[in-house]
Amino acid sequence: MGGDKNPALGSVESTEAPAAPSASAFQSLVGVFANPRKAFEAMAAKPSFVLPLILVVLAQAAFAVAIFQSGVVKSDTLAKLEAQGKPPEVVDATEKFFDSPAAPVVGAVSGVVVTIFVLLFNSALLFFVGNLMLGARLRFQHYLCVTAYGAVISIVDLAVRAGLALGRGTLDVRLGLGNLFGEDPGFPGRFLDTLSNPLLLWPAAVSAVGVSVFAKKSFGFGVLVVLPAFLVGALLSGLQR
Repeated sequence: MGGDKNPALGSVESTEAPAAPSASAFQSLVGVFANPRKAFEAMAAKPSFVLPLILVVLAQAAFAVAIFQSGVVKSDTLAKLEAQGKPPEVVDATEKFFDSPAAPVVGAVSGVVVTIFVLLFNSALLFFVGNLMLGARLRFQHYLCVTAYGAVISIVDLAVRAGLALGRGTLDVRLGLGNLFGEDPGFPGRFLDTLSNPLLLWPAAVSAVGVSVFAKKSFGFGVLVVLPAFLVGALLSGLQR
């Protein structure tokens, strides 16, 4: 065994790297912001995702309720319906829905459902790319952990967008190169805006660090695993109208 003495060989030291000390859930949440590599190293043996998932879901629900109650979603939706030449009865029915107490509840619930679906989909996509295409030997829990903590970082983007939307009175908030386009950036503008948004590149980079740490590979390997999910998100963002 490593570290034991053998009369013939003398003292033999262990070649195994010491395991990183485990961290509490709160320490992990702080760590992904301050030192993501160290935070993921502490979670490598037992990846955690419950607390970050709960935090992301609660944040999504809170911001959805705030946005719906502000009337921003209502004004943007009605403006789009009128621009599309929808019949007055359709516009009136939509306005009544947004004026009802059910609107914030529906917005919060739908936001939570979509968030959970996206997190699971991204985790599955990372599993497919990392394990089946690039040969990593990680469990699904590792990828879900990476996705969940990346989503925690994304709360910063969500908070900034919500604040700007409430201040400007519109959901058309661009934090990247989409600002170079006109009033209606179209698909190219929205797609490019997502690709260049620093508040979305940040969680993507943290996720790449997590994959590289768990798989014991280089950061470039983590980037290759995370990139398809990031591109899919940018594509879906570009298709939104």
